[in-house]
Amino acid sequence: MSNDETSDDELPEDISAQEDVPEGDETADADASPAEAVAAERAEQAEQPRSKIGLVLFASAGALWGLFGMMRCDAKDSTQPPSAAVTETESEEELPSVRDEPGEARQKATPDEAPAPEPAAETPEVRDVDPDAPGEPEPLDAGAFDPRPKAAAWAKDFAAPSTVKYTVRRGGTLENVANLYKIFHHEITALNPGVKLEQDLPPKTAVVVYSADDDRQSQSIGTPSNGKLAGGVPMVDGPGRVMKMIGWKSFATAHTVAVLDKVLRRWAKTGHSQPVLVGNMSSRNGGRLKPHSTHQSGRDVDLGYMQILPSGEELNWRVMNSRNLDAKETWALMSMLVQTGQVEVIYVDREIQKLLHEYAVSQNLMPKSALKRWMEYPAPTGSGTPVMQHVKGHVDHMHVRFKCQPHESQCKSRQR
Repeated sequence: MSNDETSDDELPEDISAQEDVPEGDETADADASPAEAVAAERAEQAEQPRSKIGLVLFASAGALWGLFGMMRCDAKDSTQPPSAAVTETESEEELPSVRDEPGEARQKATPDEAPAPEPAAETPEVRDVDPDAPGEPEPLDAGAFDPRPKAAAWAKDFAAPSTVKYTVRRGGTLENVANLYKIFHHEITALNPGVKLEQDLPPKTAVVVYSADDDRQSQSIGTPSNGKLAGGVPMVDGPGRVMKMIGWKSFATAHTVAVLDKVLRRWAKTGHSQPVLVGNMSSRNGGRLKPHSTHQSGRDVDLGYMQILPSGEELNWRVMNSRNLDAKETWALMSMLVQTGQVEVIYVDREIQKLLHEYAVSQNLMPKSALKRWMEYPAPTGSGTPVMQHVKGHVDHMHVRFKCQPHESQCKSRQR
């Protein structure tokens, strides 16, 4: 129960402690005359119904007040709407079975066997050529905030994972994992030779859900709002992140996964205490990913803002404001993303832009002329093509879009 909710001390006293007849009434009439006694008796009879009615009303009011307190204790926090960064109402138990025959009717996974949608504990290491990273990310000069900045020295040799594994948490089957990632059954059995589709798997079993062929076959096709994904790679678990998407919404191009994985590993290595929330990306083959209109071509990812959390509070999606946004750390994360030279745009609500703008000005991080290339605020929405742009609905997460790559001949950039 929160501090502003009803406590037991505020509830009415126990109604049983109140007497129907006030003290002294039985002895007060001892010396009264018969006429007075009759009058007093009639007055008492007339008073009793009113007294009983009052007691009933008082008891009813107390019961209603107690019920109201319990309802407030059990009520959900209506100030935190579901985030578009991740579909929280969907679980692996609701996923359709992905059959080898695309036309065959899909079936639901068995709830008792379905593994929890958690990321793999065992994931491949992505090569990082900067093992001696400093304790803090290097500061950016104004030129780094150009929409097409020169990459930092560490931002090179992006290597996509060759293998991605999902670790079964509570036990289940290969079929359950296939349903979680929407992988055809013949594909997942080929990835895990010797394991039968319906074989019971003990907890902490690592199941291969992806094995690379050729990174160049992984391509973004069309625009983020009208596109497809070829050769989708699921996002790997690892340092510097908390995976908050369901398995089948974790796919992107190999290049997107490689860049994001390197940024997050560097984030953890450079001394930041809070990991980054990673939300929805794309489905395995791209296309519409509800509730988004984008996220269709494997270049989009939702990331959490850095938060000021009370002690013991869980890190999760929250609407950001001046009280809970860690502007310094959020700025550092965005800076690191931009330093890769691979970011096309970052969608951030204007209210959050305002807070970041105020922080940048107060810290004299760069000239205001450079801030104009970095964010729209305080200019009107739609002004130019800065790195940070406003799109409604990004008050609890930022939306990062990575660039098309030279080998992606059908990839098309389209902002907003």
